Amino acid sequence: MRNSVFMLVLAALLVLSSATTWARDARHAAFLEAARAFVVDHRLPDGEAIDKSDLTGNFAENQLALSDVDGDGQPELLLRFQSGSEPSQQEFVCGFDEHSGKLTVEYDCLPGASEYYTNGSIRDAAKRGLSLGGDFLPFRVYRYSPKTGKYEYRGYVDAWSKKDFPTGKEDEAFPDAVDATGDGFLYYIEDESFEGAKGLNSPVDTPVYTAWYKRYFSGAQPVKVEWIPADAAGLKALEK
Repeated sequence: MRNSVFMLVLAALLVLSSATTWARDARHAAFLEAARAFVVDHRLPDGEAIDKSDLTGNFAENQLALSDVDGDGQPELLLRFQSGSEPSQQEFVCGFDEHSGKLTVEYDCLPGASEYYTNGSIRDAAKRGLSLGGDFLPFRVYRYSPKTGKYEYRGYVDAWSKKDFPTGKEDEAFPDAVDATGDGFLYYIEDESFEGAKGLNSPVDTPVYTAWYKRYFSGAQPVKVEWIPADAAGLKALEK
């Protein structure tokens, strides 16, 4: 009886190991195919070909990487196209769907604009525009969803620094009554899932911002992505 149970368990483990190996090999093959299409055929992972007018200079200035940036325990393929005109520049995070056996695009942004965190969060730098934040840079937050296999938008924050901007965009005085902590900073938080957020027209005090920030980044560390050139040597490195 014990031998029968042992054999059943062993068989199950062998099947699981075989499935895991297939998934790993299939992922690697899909990533290599996408990387080759990028480097050799100059095609992006969403299927779009890079316009010939943007293929100037050295294509090896673009970059490849393999890194677990979404926190799912598996590596993702990152492709960064930055050698073309600014409107054409893009950075992609590519995953792999084990059910369909196909490459997926989890996220795209401007090259270098996003910082990836170990818990699957992204801090995406937003353009300043008419920000009153001084040294504070407004940013968007995205979070990886295992359910959808993609990064989903969660919120946005901007700030008002009293030291840098004593008056606002309409020459209104800094709202000291809201700044209960007295640190001279107020924040505008857009996040429908966070009760303390009041949108982009009503500022909140620092403790509210701190609570919001911890919701997405507490205990997480930035992922150090090891980028390599998008050339023949880079492809060879990915093969290993």
